[in-house]
Amino acid sequence: MQPTAPELLERILAGNARWAAGDTERDLLGAPADPLEHFPPVAVIGCSDARVPPAAVLGAAAGAIFTVRLPGQYVDIPVASALGFAMTALGTRLAIVLAHEDCRAVHAAYEEFTTGVPPNLALAPLTGALAAGLYRAGGATDLDDAIDVNARVTAQSLITECPSLRQAIISGEAQLCVMRYSPRTRLVTLLEERVEPHAGVL
Repeated sequence: MQPTAPELLERILAGNARWAAGDTERDLLGAPADPLEHFPPVAVIGCSDARVPPAAVLGAAAGAIFTVRLPGQYVDIPVASALGFAMTALGTRLAIVLAHEDCRAVHAAYEEFTTGVPPNLALAPLTGALAAGLYRAGGATDLDDAIDVNARVTAQSLITECPSLRQAIISGEAQLCVMRYSPRTRLVTLLEERVEPHAGVL
């Protein structure tokens, strides 16, 4: 019997607690033990920050987590398509938006949101898109708040851009949650246990 999405979330949180305590135990989360098989029950949409390796910080074994990473958890067509592939072809049942404290991409986006000027021209196409997301969400009170707002924007963008995820949530076959990781404490905070499509998103 494969674990349900709520059961997977419970095991993910337990795995993070192990990681924070320095325990090296890793959970397959119901994924096949055969390294040649690829059916990860969990997908993580995370930031590319090197301090936040998703499988490690969530206490998961190799093969348990399908990972898609871009700075600031930015969602574009390839990201949404990759998640859709995991949902439809690999049997993924739990999707996690994994934000983190001290996210330089979101900090740059917040600065651009507040000043109108991109602080780093190399990142301007990305931070401009993230800043637009902050604007659509009603803004943020400070840098820390911007990280949480951006994570929630990411979750709704995934629901909008990934029909497979959206339909699986509506049918009850899958769950989308939002977390924020602290490199300082090594712990995650669950920001949203269950993200639902906004009204009018079908």
